[in-house]
Amino acid sequence: NNQETDRESVDEEVDERTQFELYYPPFEGAIAAGVGSVMCSYNKIRGKWSCENEATLLRDLKERLGFQGWVMSDWGATHSLSVNAGLDQEMPGSGHLSNEALVQAVIKGTINESRIDDGARR
Repeated sequence: NNQETDRESVDEEVDERTQFELYYPPFEGAIAAGVGSVMCSYNKIRGKWSCENEATLLRDLKERLGFQGWVMSDWGATHSLSVNAGLDQEMPGSGHLSNEALVQAVIKGTINESRIDDGARR
C-alpha cells in the first residue's frame, strides 16, 4: 500500500508477477543488506489483511525471499491470531496475541507451537 487514502481498508488487487517484478525488489535489497524486521500494515492484499496473509508473509517473504528476521504488525493492524500466517509480533492496539490467547490456541490446536517457537527465535 503506497498511498494514505483508505489505507486501513483498501484491498490491493495485484497479481503475483507484479508483486515480484515491482513491489518485492526493494524488500529483496533490504533483506540482502541484513534488515532485521518487516512491518505488515492495515490494507488487504487480494482479500486478506496484510498481517494475516500467509502467501505474502510465509510463502513469499520468509520462504521465497529467504527473510530471516521477524515480522511485526503495525499498531492495531491485526484482526485475528495471525501467527499461522507468519506474523511474529503483534504491536499494541489489537490484543489478539496475548499470552493467554496463544496458550489457549495451542491447547485447542488452532496454532502450531512450532510457529510460536519460530517467531520467538526470530
